[in-house]
Amino acid sequence: MTEGPPRKTRLEVFVSYANEDAELMREITDELKKSFSYLLNFFVDSQSIRQGANWKPVINAKLDEADILLMISTGQQRESFDFTGYEMGYFSRSIQGRSANDGTGRHIIPLVILGATPTAVQDVQAVIVNPEITTKDILSVTSEDLSCERKFLERLKENDPFGKMLDQLRLAATKTSNLELSPAELKDLEQKVDQCAPALGKKVFKYLQSRVSTETFPERKIIIRTAMGPLLADGEQVLANSTIEFVGRSFEIFNLAPRPPQLSWQAFIDANSEAEMAIQLKEGIRTLVSGALSGMPSDNYYFVSSLISEQSFPVFRLFVSLTRTFYSGQREIHIYIVKVAPAKDYGDLKTTKLMKAVAIGLRYRSMFLEHGSPFSPDIMGFYHGKDIRSKAAELWNELQHILAVAQQERLDDPILLSYIYGPSGHGRLDQLVVIWHDAEANLNKITNALAAAAEDKIDEMKSNFMDGLKVFCDKTEEMNREFTSKALRALEAEITLKLADYAGNASTSPKAVSA
Repeated sequence: MTEGPPRKTRLEVFVSYANEDAELMREITDELKKSFSYLLNFFVDSQSIRQGANWKPVINAKLDEADILLMISTGQQRESFDFTGYEMGYFSRSIQGRSANDGTGRHIIPLVILGATPTAVQDVQAVIVNPEITTKDILSVTSEDLSCERKFLERLKENDPFGKMLDQLRLAATKTSNLELSPAELKDLEQKVDQCAPALGKKVFKYLQSRVSTETFPERKIIIRTAMGPLLADGEQVLANSTIEFVGRSFEIFNLAPRPPQLSWQAFIDANSEAEMAIQLKEGIRTLVSGALSGMPSDNYYFVSSLISEQSFPVFRLFVSLTRTFYSGQREIHIYIVKVAPAKDYGDLKTTKLMKAVAIGLRYRSMFLEHGSPFSPDIMGFYHGKDIRSKAAELWNELQHILAVAQQERLDDPILLSYIYGPSGHGRLDQLVVIWHDAEANLNKITNALAAAAEDKIDEMKSNFMDGLKVFCDKTEEMNREFTSKALRALEAEITLKLADYAGNASTSPKAVSA
């Protein structure tokens, strides 16, 4: 009769974990080594692979050799790109490929602390500690249980998750080991295992107390994750292969309630039912991402309007707060979305409002209507190709910024408008408003068409865009000139009136009054 290969004297345990769980993994494996020092050999990649070595062949070889895959998962959000799913899949295939006549049965033991069981091991009996799930197989702990170590350890006794894990390890080690353990050695092992369970409980209690229970995000944020591999030069191609994650309440301003899972870029654009909003978002985020990845950002901001009609101030500023690069080649671009709020008012309300009206009128004029204005037809006409498309998007963004400020400052307040146009000036203002809305709608249409155009069609569409821009500037010049000049005269009259009133009623000098 042919004898099989000799039985192993020590089983190989491959410890699979994510980088975020490295500290907890070390705490757990250190305790396990104390109990199983002469029965189990633990392989941990960060401790066992020499720096500079070709790590993937080493990982594969160790997975082939392993008798037990111990997977430690905490369910926390991964910032790194880890390989726990890969290791689980490789080990599962290796079980099927390796002969069992060496006397060992191969095992997978998931230890899940918080969060759900990872998809890769959902069909494997797991050891789970979770404060949010209550079933007969899962130890559920409450905030009261976590108030002190004693209460937590008492709670552990009800389900004994660490005892279950240790029993699995002990059974695998003693049944497949070639060591002949004496009764004294077996008793010593049993004592060490009994001591190990509460020791593990203390380590996990310390870990759970350090975990975040709830988080509040006062601002909204989206995270763009590029595909791994070489970075593409074209920002639009980068986005096409990217995903987007929503942090805080960022999903609400895009009408995506309830909070969606991580979306592909195309799914995000498709989810915005209004074509104009989709184009605005696409161009704005593309501009920010391209600038962040190139290391040469222009102005780190972009403005978008919320689709939520009940928002008091529906304009948001987007800006890049963080760009992160992984060794895998993947990039993350964190973009905050901050509601643009009005500045606080000080002093006399009437003069303050008139001053803001003058400032808005002059800003609009300097950007669009004067010779040499950056978005005037005589300057915009010198741009071509991608440059004209990018500049047109910037034009529209700056226009939305001006309109957002005007809206937030309530420059459409009827009382303010009566100061500027006079008590019977509403008829003239109604005419100008109609002209403005028609001009803005047409500019919006031609700007969006240019933004959506294929690269080889941009120059063909330039003349149409330039014609539309000229019409827009011509139609709004009279309105701007009239509004700004009237606001200036109203402000002058108000200041003159106050000075005259002060001169006629003051009995002392301003210095004496203030003293």
